Amino acid sequence: MISVLQGEKEGFQFFYTLLCDEVSYGGGLTERNFLCVDEGCPYKELMLRTLINKCIQTFAETVYAEDIWGVDLERFGFIRQGEYYVGSYETLKLPHDCCSGK
Repeated sequence: MISVLQGEKEGFQFFYTLLCDEVSYGGGLTERNFLCVDEGCPYKELMLRTLINKCIQTFAETVYAEDIWGVDLERFGFIRQGEYYVGSYETLKLPHDCCSGK
């Protein structure tokens, strides 16, 4: 079973722990407004969706992401600016594929 639980961690505005088969992975929004996730996390898109949802709920003005998530970040409402992707609560979204025929 997989679960994602909100917690606290120094250096983060918000932090989540993803638990899977007794192994945990962390991710969150740093104090410098970067979305991050543990490198070995096998469910990075799930963590990304969790973090984006929290950014939308908390009206995050500006968040940054690097291309570490294994998905097209522009699909989630980020805009590429140099080496980073930038988004805000106004641009971020949680797309789904239920009607795409996949």
